[in-house]
Amino acid sequence: MVRWLLIPLLAAAPALAGDLLLKVSKVKDSTGQVSVLLFATEDGFPGEAGKAAYQGRVNARKGMTELVLHDVKPGRYAVSVIHDSNSNALLDRNLIGIPTEGAGTSNGTQRGKPVYHKAVVNVSEGGSVSVDLNYW
Repeated sequence: MVRWLLIPLLAAAPALAGDLLLKVSKVKDSTGQVSVLLFATEDGFPGEAGKAAYQGRVNARKGMTELVLHDVKPGRYAVSVIHDSNSNALLDRNLIGIPTEGAGTSNGTQRGKPVYHKAVVNVSEGGSVSVDLNYW
C-alpha cells in the first residue's frame, strides 16, 4: 500500500536545478573570453548582465568553447553569447553600431538586434544549449 502512495508524490515533485552545458561554436580565435547570459524574461535581453537569471564567463577557445552553468532551474530561457576578445565585459561596436566582436543567441542566427521570443529555448535538468557565434 505504501508503494502506491509514493508514486503520485514523486510524480508531483518539482524539477531540481542542475548543470547546464553551453556549447559555443564558430569562435574565431582564443583571445579574451566568451560570456554567456541566460534570461528568463525579455527584460534586459540580450546584453544587460544585471537582469540575467544566470551568467558565466570562460576563456575563449578557437572553434568550440564550452561553459557549464550550475544550479540552473529547468524552464524557458533566451541565451545570449559574446566573444569578448578584449575582455572588457562589453560587446564592442564600430561607429555605426555594428558589433566588432562575435555574438550569438539561442535558436540560431538573428541579424540585427536579437528578439527574445525568437531566442527562447526549453532548458531541462542536465541539458545543453548550442549557440553559433556570428562575426560581422
